[in-house]
Amino acid sequence: MRYLLLLTVIILSGCSVATPPYVASISNVQVIKRSDIKALNVGDFKTDKNLNSIGLRASNLSSSVGKSFGDYLTKAITDELKLANVWSGVSDTVVSGELLENDIDISGFSIGTGIISVRFLVKKGDLLIFDKKITATHQFESSFMGNIAIPNGQMSYVDLVQNLVKALFSDPEFIQAVS
Repeated sequence: MRYLLLLTVIILSGCSVATPPYVASISNVQVIKRSDIKALNVGDFKTDKNLNSIGLRASNLSSSVGKSFGDYLTKAITDELKLANVWSGVSDTVVSGELLENDIDISGFSIGTGIISVRFLVKKGDLLIFDKKITATHQFESSFMGNIAIPNGQMSYVDLVQNLVKALFSDPEFIQAVS
């Protein structure tokens, strides 16, 4: 019995899981459409290497897109804009930024939390027209049991990013800058 338990711990200690594919939110698309913004392009989101892996107990969560969570965010914003018909690969108004905080916490016995903070930049040509830190949070069901908490933390990353996108496209200063 001890041998089986030790083997299980060794196997699980090096596990790595990836984020689920991003799914655009119909709610976010409606927010974007109502904001009446002009066509946007999406640039790169820088990510410090310390933010490129999220510890989920014995597992590490990494981005399923590109090489970083910044790549994941780039795809998420692009997908939302495309669905709202306001993305343009040739627009000179480009939203980009830098991840400042990126974490999922499943240490609680029943509640897990996520937080993401991004410094968003919008340039029109060479002119910086928007520079603001936006933070989003998400709360989800967790558990003392790792086989419940880890997948719930993994799956909640999509909701966390959707909350961030909604916060960005609901921000009056952002809307004014890109309208």
